[in-house]
Amino acid sequence: MRKRHLLKKAGTSLIAAALMLSCTASAYAQEKESGAAEDALEASDVIDITKKGSIAIYKYDMTSAEAAGVYTEGSHQATGEADPALQEIMSPYAVEGVEFSYLRCGDIETYSYNGGAAVKLVYEIPEELRRILGLKEVDAVSMSDENVSSQCLHTGVWHYTSQQLNDALKNGLENENIKTKSALENYLSTSEKSEKMTLTDQFGYTYADKLQTGLYLIAETKVPEQVTATCNPWLVSLPFTNEGGDWNDEKGGEKWLYDAVCYPKNQTGNPTLDKLVRQSPDCGGDGGYDSTETVSEGDVLDYLLVSKIPHITSQATWLKMYTFKDTLSKGLTYNKDVKIALYSHEEDAINNKTEKAEAIWTTNEFTQSALKDGKSGQTVLTISMTDKGLEKMNHPEQGFSDYYMVVYYTAKVNSDNTTVLGDDGNENDAVLTWKRTSEKYFNTLEDRCVVYAFGLNLNKTFSDGKGNAAKAAFTLFNKDNQVYVVAEEAAGGTYYVTGKTNMKEQATIFRPAESGKLLINGIEGDNYQLTECSTDNGYSILKEGIMITINSTTETIIPSVAGTTGLEAATDAGQAINKNYNGGIVDAEGVNVSESKGVQRLENANGRTIGKTDMYEGDKISASASVDGIDAAMSDADGSVNARVNLNILNSKTFLLPQTGGTGLYAATIIGAIAIGLGFVLTRKKRQQA
Repeated sequence: MRKRHLLKKAGTSLIAAALMLSCTASAYAQEKESGAAEDALEASDVIDITKKGSIAIYKYDMTSAEAAGVYTEGSHQATGEADPALQEIMSPYAVEGVEFSYLRCGDIETYSYNGGAAVKLVYEIPEELRRILGLKEVDAVSMSDENVSSQCLHTGVWHYTSQQLNDALKNGLENENIKTKSALENYLSTSEKSEKMTLTDQFGYTYADKLQTGLYLIAETKVPEQVTATCNPWLVSLPFTNEGGDWNDEKGGEKWLYDAVCYPKNQTGNPTLDKLVRQSPDCGGDGGYDSTETVSEGDVLDYLLVSKIPHITSQATWLKMYTFKDTLSKGLTYNKDVKIALYSHEEDAINNKTEKAEAIWTTNEFTQSALKDGKSGQTVLTISMTDKGLEKMNHPEQGFSDYYMVVYYTAKVNSDNTTVLGDDGNENDAVLTWKRTSEKYFNTLEDRCVVYAFGLNLNKTFSDGKGNAAKAAFTLFNKDNQVYVVAEEAAGGTYYVTGKTNMKEQATIFRPAESGKLLINGIEGDNYQLTECSTDNGYSILKEGIMITINSTTETIIPSVAGTTGLEAATDAGQAINKNYNGGIVDAEGVNVSESKGVQRLENANGRTIGKTDMYEGDKISASASVDGIDAAMSDADGSVNARVNLNILNSKTFLLPQTGGTGLYAATIIGAIAIGLGFVLTRKKRQQA
């Protein structure tokens, strides 16, 4: 049984600097060079409310960048200005497909009270945002007070200082991170006044320009399939006062900047997929699941699709699609009994110990369809999570982030010529497709399992070439499972196995065709005893049973492994990511994917270099057989080699016995005369010697 070593998933808050009113820096300001970075205080000490600003964002995969060793959280000081050096370092880890939404919360105003007794800068925010941030009404300043020099008569708004806003946002994200993030993300997703930026491109870049001065709230509202944790929502003031940083030479607090650039980061991670099969214990299986199995026709097979659900945090990271496509070969018939179990422990999942499942779904949480291809004979089973199922998976408190999902069902091995015998086997391919909120972006994982069946190719002959092979009879006993083989005859001398019995009287009597040909199709790789029960009149049956051993085909199958942004095994950074990303990217055998037998791709996927490792199928050991302890030849079946064990069984004529009367009495007289003659000769010889 192969053991799944699964990737660790973790999501944390990534950008403490986002809590500042001045966000991190943007290349957009560099590209435009519109003069927004010029000193706005040259003419006066007030904000130019006629000037337009912009917000530009570069989105990076922090998990990959930190795994590659090119960045450490907190090593960059956010100032709201562009940092070309950071952009160059982080460009291989850009995340495409992220949607940011922004909302202009309100004006920036000067609170001047009672003739200068109190003067400070305050920001206007809507009532709903005040409630989400937990700001108290009594802590707001009243801009409608008659002692305020410049009154604000807007309704449904509140005024707070940047310190109050920062503290409220920080406290909400630290104490109730998921709840606060989800509330803010949902607020921006649903508000009629919010605006959506275009999805980040292959450089992780997006922007909004021609923005009116004021206070803005920004959050990730959609993410592609690999993102597990969004950055914390943040506030931006346009304009904002410049700030000195450890990466630039400018002094802070000297000028107004109207173009803000931000470098928010994401945590990323991916699900896993394992396709496993076993012969049902009711059919003699040993209870263990694996990627390959040997079976008899008529057997029931237990199939598992085991997937570790990726990390889910706030609303923007919710899964919007989780679909399995399972293709059964033409030799298998789906029993239409799929169920889903969810586990918190891997061992329980890979053994499908349903008594330890956290939940079992049967209908409402998923849909299923099973369509048979009339041309190939394959059955395509599609299992998709419904909105209700996705809601349960995504739930912030009772959800199934990082749980193991097991899709399980049974299928029967057909008792006919659709079941493939020999090394080709009967394949069962599975694909998992998942999406998050940025539904244009998706990824897939693939795995496969194979079941193998075999047969006997018996040629019955007679020593004189005259016997009737159809009068011979055989039984077949599985010594490993202590059962007799049960089968149905499809045509003269051709049988397909339908089951097993431990009662001898119920065992099938196999009879060759008159030509002597006997085909028994659909037995598993085990030890057997073939016993000749009867033969044609005048011929001897075999002294004892023939011992037959079939060693089943086996092969190594390793499921595909999802990569991550910037993953290229041939580079130093790629090697570092393979080693360090969420504890190391390993395949189903626990081997780092840079050393896995699966081929690691280097092409881009939707602009992201993801380095996905393909499913590996190989190291096949062909079936073999022996008869009475000696290696035996195996013939093919419809092009699949090592399908049937070859046997040639010869019956000889019995010995002739003497008959009474006639020639029988005459023969006895002759034998008696010969005996008398010999006695006379011996007596005469003794006398001469005396």
